[in-house]
Amino acid sequence: MPARSHDPHRRPGRNGPLAALRRRVLSGAAVQSLAAHAVLLFFVVLSLFPIYLMLNASLKSHGELYRSTIALPSDPKWGNFYLIFWEREYYRAFINSIIFAVSTTTLALILSILAGYAFAVYRFLGKELLFVLVLIGIMSSEISVLIPIYNLLQDMGLLNTHVGLILPQTALGLSFGIFLITTFFKDIPRELIDAAVCDGCKDLQLLRHVMIPLGMPAIKALALIEFLWAWNSFFFPLVIATQQDLMPLSVSIIDFMGRFTFNYELVATTCVIMLVPIVVLYLFTQASFRRGITFGALK
Repeated sequence: MPARSHDPHRRPGRNGPLAALRRRVLSGAAVQSLAAHAVLLFFVVLSLFPIYLMLNASLKSHGELYRSTIALPSDPKWGNFYLIFWEREYYRAFINSIIFAVSTTTLALILSILAGYAFAVYRFLGKELLFVLVLIGIMSSEISVLIPIYNLLQDMGLLNTHVGLILPQTALGLSFGIFLITTFFKDIPRELIDAAVCDGCKDLQLLRHVMIPLGMPAIKALALIEFLWAWNSFFFPLVIATQQDLMPLSVSIIDFMGRFTFNYELVATTCVIMLVPIVVLYLFTQASFRRGITFGALK
């Protein structure tokens, strides 16, 4: 019988059944990956489309916006931002929003860190029940407590004041803040806390040098969430602050919403102005935000 020729460059099993099975598996995996990416791309476009409409509307005139909502502006009206911010003096409302959001965030962080430290480190009677009561506060909405808080602030003489705006918003976000910080602090090894106590650390020293540095991802995530809630808050400022010089930007936007007219382009311009600080904050804190939420709250 003639000898079978041997090709040194030929790969063994290249056309065999195992190779065919491998190609089918890889082809199926490629199809699944393509389908998954297509679904993700669809939801990305679906999420970004309202932002595109908002940006697009902010650069159009009233007539052009009514002619076409989706099409790009033929002559971008950058003057809309100047009109809102300076001619209409909405920079005052912007400053009010900053004061309101920063004060609320700072107060909520301080109280959440102190309460989270107590729940995570100390053992006291009724701790579990008290923590459950704190969690019940997460289920409370602005609408459900709006009237009692209004009556309380009216009796205390805090309507149309910065304090009357800040305290209810802080209380509304405090339950989530305590929950997030507590769960993160509980993940800190107990041995590390005991070692710091044995070295003579008091409560404030332990909190400052051990708990806060290790819990910084959760603290940054909470700061961003509290700032976002306060920045976008509408019902509390609308009811509590009836004076124009106290209204934040989220409430001043109703000036463009009349009974028979609606200036969509100016509403969109105001929304873009409100969006900028949130985007800037998230870009600087996105890594800590993801780590704080996933590790601290969901672990």
